[in-house]
Amino acid sequence: MYIKEDFLHFIWKHKLFRFNRLITTDKQSVELVQCGTHNKNGGPDFFNAKLIIAGQLWVGNVEIHLKSTDWYAHHHHKDKLYDNVILHVVWEDDGDIFGQYNRKIPTLVLSEYTNDFLISNYHRLYLKKPVFIACETDLSQVDSFVWNNWLEILYIERIEEKAGFILDLLEKFTNDWEAVFFCLLAKNFGLHINGDAFLAIAESIP
Repeated sequence: MYIKEDFLHFIWKHKLFRFNRLITTDKQSVELVQCGTHNKNGGPDFFNAKLIIAGQLWVGNVEIHLKSTDWYAHHHHKDKLYDNVILHVVWEDDGDIFGQYNRKIPTLVLSEYTNDFLISNYHRLYLKKPVFIACETDLSQVDSFVWNNWLEILYIERIEEKAGFILDLLEKFTNDWEAVFFCLLAKNFGLHINGDAFLAIAESIP
């Protein structure tokens, strides 16, 4: 069954699996305390996860792959960024993996705990290459009043969010519109990842 790795990230992040009685491939119990913080940049997929493995509390990172051997295919065994991985979550187990100092990393096979209905929905919504959007076949079933009301609410919330941010800056700069414009311009140059950093730099400039 074909799936993509980012879907596994989605399942893990939102706990869309049976997580009450998790068992690793070498028969160790796993209790999920915290899934960790989703990392969309370089390094392990989830930072600072909290897991109880075989009765021992571990705090570290979680790496997710479609297959266990992707660990070696992606050269993680040679990368120090992955030394603190405490759990390897995979869809298919095709071999043991080892980290720093030849330490065997516990592996959890996510497919054994995922509902078939979730997978079929994923295939229906994301893998059939829709002409418009993933839920296009369901749109006709939405009442027009509900649809239009939802769009209007989205519009108002978006405007309020943008206006609130600008008003906060205006208050900070005592209604200096030129200073606020400069900060907003810098923030947008930073785009999604660096926007906050660019904003902080702009705020520090007289």
